[in-house]
Amino acid sequence: MTLIRLIATDLDDTLLDAHSDVTARTVSAVRRAMDAGALFSLSSGRMPEAMLPLAEKLNVNAPMILYNGALIYDHRTERTLFSNAIPAETALAVVRMLEQMGLYVQAYPGKGYYCERRCAFTEGYERSIRVPAAELGVPVSQWMQGDMVKLLAIAPPEELDRALPTLRAAFPTVNFMKSRPHYCEIVARGIDKGVALRKLGEMTGVAVDEIMAFGDGQNDVSMLAAAGVGVAMENAVEDCRRAAKRIAPRNTEDGVAQVIEELLAAGQIGGAANG
Repeated sequence: MTLIRLIATDLDDTLLDAHSDVTARTVSAVRRAMDAGALFSLSSGRMPEAMLPLAEKLNVNAPMILYNGALIYDHRTERTLFSNAIPAETALAVVRMLEQMGLYVQAYPGKGYYCERRCAFTEGYERSIRVPAAELGVPVSQWMQGDMVKLLAIAPPEELDRALPTLRAAFPTVNFMKSRPHYCEIVARGIDKGVALRKLGEMTGVAVDEIMAFGDGQNDVSMLAAAGVGVAMENAVEDCRRAAKRIAPRNTEDGVAQVIEELLAAGQIGGAANG
């Protein structure tokens, strides 16, 4: 196996435990990988504000992939290395259709996130990312101005599954991906975690076959396919498992840490970190 020089991982249901946190074992494994010379990147649909506490806790040494690939951000220098948002007119049309369908939606202009009114969906999301939403008091479509880095629809899985074919047909220039059964992540066409991971590899001088990626959701499929070694969690959706080259134990069993520990013991993680 080629030496792994860059590791990228999803957060929810992958790196994080049942309490949306990293365990001591995971922190230790990640830091040991970086000490061995590897770069370590976090890859998520989350915004910078929700990623920074984890990046700092792990002492992450590479830029992060945010908003499902719409942004690559180096938290150490506070520099945006890549960004691609949904154009304002298209974003507004998407939100109007979501509202007409009766679906809850959150909008991400690049800093913070906004909803019409707080509800159980808002509270569940806030508990996960630990960043409060901004409540508008009016429909999101009435507030929106300018491009949106991401939109997020939250609904029961069956409602999202019914809505997705209509949304995809109406907006061919937009990418709709499920990150959880009840989350639909919405970004610009051509944007996904796989595209961003390849860009990050180019930026850091790491070849594709030297990249390992971990994930569990539909929005992680492209990332696992783009990496030299794609690793799906035992709890991953079937599409993710099919795209992977190996399966890790569940996130609640420190699956990411277990794989990293195994490869460190075999001398298969290392290289000169230059991220």
